[in-house]
Amino acid sequence: MAENVSNTNVHGNDNATCRVPESEKKGIFDVTMVAAGFCICMSGLFTGASMAMGLNLKQAIIASFFGNLILSLYGGFLGMAGAKEGVATPMLARHSFGFQGSKIISLVLSITMGGWYAVQVGLFGDTIHVMFPNAGFITSHAVASIWGGLLMLLSAYFGYKGLSLLSKIAVPLIIITAIIGINAAVAHTGSWSALAAMEPVSNIGVGAGIVLAVGSFAGGASAQADITRYAKSPKVAWIATILGYMIANAFIIVAGFITNMATGAGDLPASMLALGLGFPALIVLIGAQWTTNDNNLYTASLGFCNVIPNSKKSVVTLSTGIIATLCGAAGLANYFTEFLNILGIGLPPMAAIIIADYYLIHKAHYDYGKGSKYCQWNYLAFISWIIACLVGYFLKVGVASINSFISGFVVYLVLMLTLGKTKSGISGEYIEQ
Repeated sequence: MAENVSNTNVHGNDNATCRVPESEKKGIFDVTMVAAGFCICMSGLFTGASMAMGLNLKQAIIASFFGNLILSLYGGFLGMAGAKEGVATPMLARHSFGFQGSKIISLVLSITMGGWYAVQVGLFGDTIHVMFPNAGFITSHAVASIWGGLLMLLSAYFGYKGLSLLSKIAVPLIIITAIIGINAAVAHTGSWSALAAMEPVSNIGVGAGIVLAVGSFAGGASAQADITRYAKSPKVAWIATILGYMIANAFIIVAGFITNMATGAGDLPASMLALGLGFPALIVLIGAQWTTNDNNLYTASLGFCNVIPNSKKSVVTLSTGIIATLCGAAGLANYFTEFLNILGIGLPPMAAIIIADYYLIHKAHYDYGKGSKYCQWNYLAFISWIIACLVGYFLKVGVASINSFISGFVVYLVLMLTLGKTKSGISGEYIEQ
């Protein structure tokens, strides 16, 4: 039976559940700065530091390059769809997973990005405490996490305009100070040759390094449409996405690797201090955390708005930000590496299914607005997702994140071109009014 439900979203709600009007679309500079700010984050530095424990410089560069190439491709195709249709990832998922099914996707993305917000808040608290251990109550882990989390909430509260303004200020500062850090690390070891000759305490392999690199931003790439839906054209979306991952994210991962490898401290904040980077490191810390975490919260809020009917985005943002901040202060960052590995396997196939549906099943066109039709549930999409996750987890040949992405893409196409033609596994109907 068809169900008629009105979409009451208004543009003043930051277009959370409707198309972005053409009058509000942004040019290449604005979208690129937001995308770069999204990618430049403290977790990228920590990912590089994690690589330093099991890869040499050449291996780390290779892992970062291919990991970010994967992120660029699937983030780019999602970003292009978001720009073309003017909607966020949860809205794209309405056609592939169904109207009700998209709410599951929204929850997964919201919890993931909210989880990232909590992780980043925890990392912020840890780093502030290590850098300023004798500054008293205000720099204790829990308290620093709380005031840092509330600080990061501010720009997300003001929507896309807030993200853009902050990124234009912070991104250049972060890049400059990160370059200073790399130069200090090279000087500490004596030369680039000496740094390249250093070997890690163990060898995790380039494949595992790629999974870490993909996992470092798997959630972000899966929500790339949330950023690029404001792009004036698909070309703008592609350029912003590629620069965000291949330049910004790859750079920040390698910077974290070099900093940690040079000192062998095993702890990123301690490595920065050992290199005499107290004040520059503080700039990187606050800027990188803020420009990424406001995007994390922004994306989480968009997902929750797709789940909660007639919700006000500003209220959702405040509520989500406060809860995630408290979780970060409680120590969620302690599970950072495990979190990356789970994301690196589980989120790419979800994105693959949306990409396959948009470009191959629906020929790069979705309908939204009054009269648009969706199924309620597409169980074929969920079956494909589960199978892909299992393949990524259990198949030990190749790279897990690539295996899960390809599996999700192929299985979904096969199921839709066979069972989907007879509507098997697809139930219900929803019509926008």
